[in-house]
Amino acid sequence: MSEYHSPYTPSDHWLRGNVHAHTTCGRFMDISESGRMYARLGYDFLAVTDHNKTCTPAQAGGWQQAAGLVVVPGEENGGTDHMIELGVHDVTPTPGDDYTQRAAALRDAGGFVIACHPQEYPHGDDNVRKAADVLHAIEIYNGLRELRGTDETRNVALWDELLTQGKRLFAVATDDFHCQYTSPGHGWVNVQTPADHAGEVTWETIVEQLKQGAFYASTGPGFDKIHLSNGQLHVKVDARTKHIRVIGPGSETLTQTDDGELTWSTPKGLPFFRVEAHRGIKRAWSQPFFAEK
Repeated sequence: MSEYHSPYTPSDHWLRGNVHAHTTCGRFMDISESGRMYARLGYDFLAVTDHNKTCTPAQAGGWQQAAGLVVVPGEENGGTDHMIELGVHDVTPTPGDDYTQRAAALRDAGGFVIACHPQEYPHGDDNVRKAADVLHAIEIYNGLRELRGTDETRNVALWDELLTQGKRLFAVATDDFHCQYTSPGHGWVNVQTPADHAGEVTWETIVEQLKQGAFYASTGPGFDKIHLSNGQLHVKVDARTKHIRVIGPGSETLTQTDDGELTWSTPKGLPFFRVEAHRGIKRAWSQPFFAEK
């Protein structure tokens, strides 16, 4: 048995999607329009995460038919200190304003729970630290917040801090699409689906794969292969990307290459490692490979 658990399989089936987008509240854009914009960019799915509001199955079905991509239902929860709940058609009641208790309520309701844009809030990092055992993921890149001037690189440092402390937390990149503020295509996730999956992919499959960590986050580069077998990590990136880094506790670079392809014998004793691909200032982030319990 491998020393580490891999969230990935040898499957080469990947679905690109944005897990943070808004529709017709305020001056936002209906998904029947914005969804087509995403579909033309090659996206396979789009999550609808309006503030404290969910879409009905009928609405989601109509948007999906109009846009030509899978619509994942969800909400962005809270009046402040926001978090995303993916995979629900009803707003989950939460007990007051306590961040950790809210996250626990959303997770208990079955959603995939993401801490949103922590750098927007004076105590955003502390929220994530306190709720790290409950959250599924942290938004390490938010395209709208970057345009508004927040330092999104601090989210990666926060993620590494928590992983080094033994927390098991995934990472997503998003647009946080609001049509009056930002365009599609700044940050996304690529979700891996099983090679033997038959038939049409549903939003339920996408959410389940997110919960398993079978995805990576990106602002540009792509992973063609991320596979761990018999203690050997094999990574291959897209043709325009060359630099690959394997990162461990304390943000330490464990190995790297500029060849676009990497094979690495995993050492014993690490609590985790993860993989980054670099193309200029653009990044792709694998999910962590955690030590087997």
